[in-house]
Amino acid sequence: MPGGAVNDRLTGEDDFPLLRELTYLNTASVGLVPESVQADAARFDRDVCSRGTTWFDEVEELRVLDRARAAAASMFNATEDEIAVVSSATELLCQLAWHVHPVAGENVVSIDSEFPSVVYPWWRIAQDTGAEIRLLPVRDAPATLTVDRLAGLVDSNTRAICVSLVQYWNGARLDLGALSKLAREAGAVLIVDATQAAGAVPIDVCATPVDALVTGGYKFLCGPFGAAVGYLSPSLLEDFAPLFVGWRTADNAYSFDATKLRFASSARRLEFSTMNYTAALSLGAALEHINGIGVKTIAAHNRELVQQLFDGLVALNAEVISPTDVERRGSIVTARFPGRDGEQVAAQLNASGVIVSPRVGTTRFAPHFFNSSDDVDRALSILGEILGSTTMSTAARSA
Repeated sequence: MPGGAVNDRLTGEDDFPLLRELTYLNTASVGLVPESVQADAARFDRDVCSRGTTWFDEVEELRVLDRARAAAASMFNATEDEIAVVSSATELLCQLAWHVHPVAGENVVSIDSEFPSVVYPWWRIAQDTGAEIRLLPVRDAPATLTVDRLAGLVDSNTRAICVSLVQYWNGARLDLGALSKLAREAGAVLIVDATQAAGAVPIDVCATPVDALVTGGYKFLCGPFGAAVGYLSPSLLEDFAPLFVGWRTADNAYSFDATKLRFASSARRLEFSTMNYTAALSLGAALEHINGIGVKTIAAHNRELVQQLFDGLVALNAEVISPTDVERRGSIVTARFPGRDGEQVAAQLNASGVIVSPRVGTTRFAPHFFNSSDDVDRALSILGEILGSTTMSTAARSA
């Protein structure tokens, strides 16, 4: 491996004890939560359960989401007032879609290989309004996914562009700057799902403006299920009337005034209800963990591992359907195997202690900062045995 840059993990093994037993290359499905983050969650649960409001009083409840909000703002170069902490990325996507609410004569542009939750809210609205949903066809030709091709679907009637920054299926990464420019020139709202990117790809909403960005917490952010964060631009937030409202929506949440509804001036207006506070606090701790390492450092580390996987898979005669251009990749590598069922190959890898995902007839690998080149070597070695090949990736990797 060139330079030996990823012989070491970017975190202590004590935070991820599973790595002593298995080779975990499945962060695109579920990220591992650091032991230190789990300890924070356990302390919070213990205090709430054993002390109730003698500790978790009104002041504590109002600021319980602050940790995640502050850490997300730091990660995305946003302000805390522009960040909402909610239960899932899908919840935010639905809220955003119903606010934008395209009508007949307008269209929404996305991609046919998207994760369904990115597109389903728009289909649901179209059932009521007759809006047109335009999906760029790339499922059968993943290498053709580009912002330029996406632009071919955009016109003066495009109400919104809603896409993932990194595609869940094959790790293709769109140019966020080019997306931003496309949306601005068309006068369209740009909504980006960063669930397969946040924590592994640097994102700066000032340098590459978006109207909204959402991300689940349980993948490359290494947080738990049940918490997500989103960014809303000042222009979108200005007249944003949330579809879901509750006691936390109000500008003064503990006023409990049912005679009027005044939205919070910030993105807190989307934080409408009591939620899984433990998950939100854990996500804040996980975001701090990622920020402490540095997303740029993680991106460089993962880039090396992805290239190692890519080269090794090619050496094993796999059909790699992830982008060849390093600038168009996330931390995902997906492959097919001629004459073999990729999902069955994934099952055999899992049974051998190399944890990956079966996806649409393929095998998907997703390394992260807690992985090393030794993990990739082991995965490729076992894969070679499964495929009945003695060809190893060492020569390709050292070339």
